[in-house]
Amino acid sequence: MMIYDPPSGWRYGFPKTYQPLAGETLTQTLLRDGYPQKEIDQGATRHVRFLGTKEELDALTVID
Repeated sequence: MMIYDPPSGWRYGFPKTYQPLAGETLTQTLLRDGYPQKEIDQGATRHVRFLGTKEELDALTVID
């Protein structure tokens, strides 16, 4: 199970399980999981931390 944690994510209930819908961008996943647009607008998507097994991380493809 892979989890992700954006900057100051603790304020919004992160880290959370990373479960993007098919074709969903990182921004869309963050918004759906309760992360505010204002944080995204300040560049948060460039600093999201992903945690998982080596295999999960090697297979990770983030759309944004």
